[in-house]
Amino acid sequence: MKHIFLLTLAATSLIAADATGRWTGTLTPPDGGQHPALLVLKQDGVKLTGTAGPNADEQIPIVNGKAENGSLYFEISKEGVIMKFTLKHEGDEITGDITREREGEKQTARLAVKRS
Repeated sequence: MKHIFLLTLAATSLIAADATGRWTGTLTPPDGGQHPALLVLKQDGVKLTGTAGPNADEQIPIVNGKAENGSLYFEISKEGVIMKFTLKHEGDEITGDITREREGEKQTARLAVKRS
């Protein structure tokens, strides 16, 4: 009986950790203000694919996507600028940082999205 409980608990944890879905929220750049954010993610084990952008009309494919232990990592490239996402997935929320280099300066924005 104890083994069945542990297997059920492990399976529930794996299902809960799946980031697959549509996520909406805000991106807050270093200079303040807020912008809309939309992620459409597909998780298959540790492989993470999908798109990211401000809305459904402007989505950019993600590359180098990885999901490990509740952390999500991926990149998008827009107009020759690579944006790196380092996010934490907890339940129906994803939060974290987006970094990019622009004109030799590293910039970091904050992302907060919820499953929609």
